[in-house]
Amino acid sequence: MDQMSISVSADAASDSWGFVGVVSVGDAVAYRTMEAFPSPLEAQRMTRYIIADVLGELLAAAEWRRVRDTKGGIPTRRDIGLGVLSAARTPSEKAPGIDG
Repeated sequence: MDQMSISVSADAASDSWGFVGVVSVGDAVAYRTMEAFPSPLEAQRMTRYIIADVLGELLAAAEWRRVRDTKGGIPTRRDIGLGVLSAARTPSEKAPGIDG
């Protein structure tokens, strides 16, 4: 199976006033930032923040749904192991495949 990579780069803005961040999936450009930045490094850095925010939101939502579906209701702090409550959980209560 071929591997596919997601990369973040920078390119000149279409109006030539700065640089935009570019997210590519393999050879295809998936996203170019709307905002232009003063340097390629700044464009890449801000684009990485955008990706991190989006992935964080998607992962949090997926975890919330998984716990909700498993428990049959809205997750509580104990269900998702927030704070000191996670230390009180027994190994059998922890999610499968997760050490801790």
